[in-house]
Amino acid sequence: MGIFGKMFGKDSAQGRGTAPVKEINFITALSMHVRGELEPALSAYAGMAERDPNDFLALFFAAAIKAETGKLEEAVQGLREMSGRISESGDSISRVVVSELANLLADDSATVKRPAVTELVAAFGDLLKKEGQIREGAVCFEVAAGLAPDNAHVLHKLGDTLHDLRIYDYAESVLLGALKHAPYHFGALYTYAVLLQDLGRNDEAIAQYEKAVKLVPTHVGCQNNYGAALLRANRLDEALQHCSTALELDPKAPLVKINLGYIYLLKKDFTAARKSFSGAIELNDQLAPAYFGLASAEQALESNPETIRELYQKAIEANPAIAEVHHALANLLASKNDPQALAHYANALQLNSSLPNLRRDYGYACLQQGKRDEALEQLKLAVMLNPEDTIACDLLAQAQGAQSEA
Repeated sequence: MGIFGKMFGKDSAQGRGTAPVKEINFITALSMHVRGELEPALSAYAGMAERDPNDFLALFFAAAIKAETGKLEEAVQGLREMSGRISESGDSISRVVVSELANLLADDSATVKRPAVTELVAAFGDLLKKEGQIREGAVCFEVAAGLAPDNAHVLHKLGDTLHDLRIYDYAESVLLGALKHAPYHFGALYTYAVLLQDLGRNDEAIAQYEKAVKLVPTHVGCQNNYGAALLRANRLDEALQHCSTALELDPKAPLVKINLGYIYLLKKDFTAARKSFSGAIELNDQLAPAYFGLASAEQALESNPETIRELYQKAIEANPAIAEVHHALANLLASKNDPQALAHYANALQLNSSLPNLRRDYGYACLQQGKRDEALEQLKLAVMLNPEDTIACDLLAQAQGAQSEA
């Protein structure tokens, strides 16, 4: 740690006249950085890193200044190089920077205040995240949280970014820490609710949304996601209330219209569902759930089968990874004895083999198209997974009988 307390050599740049630039140490450079004196601070950091390539504090804060002055690529590359070198020793940027920085700030708590440094590091993280450098932003927020472990605002930034990275366990522990220090922190409540919803812990998510929406009832995302969680719980009237509020707050939010469409589908108001899904597509024609929902509404309204088929196909074009869409299209094609149905059943099975009735429907379509071996395979699995499915049992008996006759 002694390297950071040493004075490094005179700067090659000279001030006005012939007087040499005063020698400075890291804390002095950091003080300049906090005050917004970026050029001299960066010059000081560069001198330190030149003298010691492993001066990770100088490298880290030099990267912060580069990002702030528009040299984002250089900043990110610098962080990545640091990460590679530090990881060789089994350590991490955040732990090394927090440890060394905390020691220096403890030795000199007068020149630079810890909250000011925390704010500077968090701002570095905000800038990186805004520019799409999510992982690097998380590193900065982790450093800031290490400097201020009881700061709910900083903990929320870290937890939110970890959630974006789908590092769910770590994100949950950080967000719980934020809520421990500030139980009514809206951002932490909302992000934690979204995380719980992503994990399928719907009842827990609803409890957090309920708290969050009371704090900020005008937040469109909170109202909409709360409605979506209530929809999953089949609490349709409540879901409709919150999604309708979200739409009033932002009439041009396509995701709100999609949620409303699915609520209307379950309430069997197919005309209203059609209107909501069509409205979402008008706002954004690249959203697969909108096409899927509209196809479902049109099917319920007994619209033209070709129109329904085109809508399912548009949903697949927008996102080919939704198993339910392949399953629905396969069922539609199978009803017309179209051999293309089997390919969509296979796609759905590959994407999500646990979809209800998928193997049964697949087996029946195979049976209808004379593919007895495939039918037997799927129907046996359907019965094994759900022995109480009487339809699957009857179809299996039918397939076995057909095989015996053959």
